This record gives sequence, C-alpha cells and structure tokens, in this order.
Amino acid sequence: MVNVGKSIAAVVFGLLLASMTSLALAADSASAKLAPQNNSGESGTATLTKAGDNQTKVVLDVKGAPSGAPQPVHIHKGTCDKLDPKPTYPLSPVVNGKSETTVNASLDSLEKGGYAINGHKSAQEVSTYVFCGAIGSM
Repeated sequence: MVNVGKSIAAVVFGLLLASMTSLALAADSASAKLAPQNNSGESGTATLTKAGDNQTKVVLDVKGAPSGAPQPVHIHKGTCDKLDPKPTYPLSPVVNGKSETTVNASLDSLEKGGYAINGHKSAQEVSTYVFCGAIGSM
C-alpha cells in the first residue's frame, strides 16, 4: 500500500513539474499571425523567442512567398492598419518563405510595446506591403 501511495505521489509530482515547465517555456516566446495584404496571397507566422535579457530571435515562416526573391521585412511600431513608416528593427529578408534574425530588444518590450511585423513585395517595391501581423496576435 505504501508503494502505491509513493507511485501516485511520483506521478502527480511529475505532472505538476511538466505543467510548470510548459508555463515557463510559454513565457519565453510569442507569435504573430502574418495576414496577407494587397491581395498578395502571402501569410504565415512569426515566432519570437527570448534569446537573453535584451535579445529576441525572430523566425518567420511565410506561405505564398515568391521563390528565390528576397523580400524586405521589419518590425515597426504601430498596428498593421497604422504602421510607423520608419522600421524600428530590420529583419533578414524573407527568402523562399523563411527568415531568421536576432534583434536587440527584449521579448517583453516587443510584446508590450505595440509592434507589428510587415513584409514588402521587394526591395524595389518597398511601398507595397504583402503581409503583416501584430506581435502577440496568436
């Protein structure tokens, strides 16, 4: 009977530990749903992960992006409906639907600061936005 009690206690402790670990991991990441703009057909997700106290890794996965053509992408202050035209943090261009950059900003500041990620059609057509998503929108 004592062994059964110890087994149950071990299982409960393990489940508790696993749930606390999940909550801790969730606090170290955020995401943004990237929605198409200007009939681009491009959409996807941005995953932001804490990379230190003052750095955040930003990984974009974009569907419908043109093959092989680099597309500029930035983090801007504001919303997708009203972006500050000056980028706050440049990101690596999206190539073949992928981009990965580490920015010098804490995850917390990006989540709470009213930022959005937007992509441009090309370096030649930066005024044409093809996708956008508010950080923390998922």
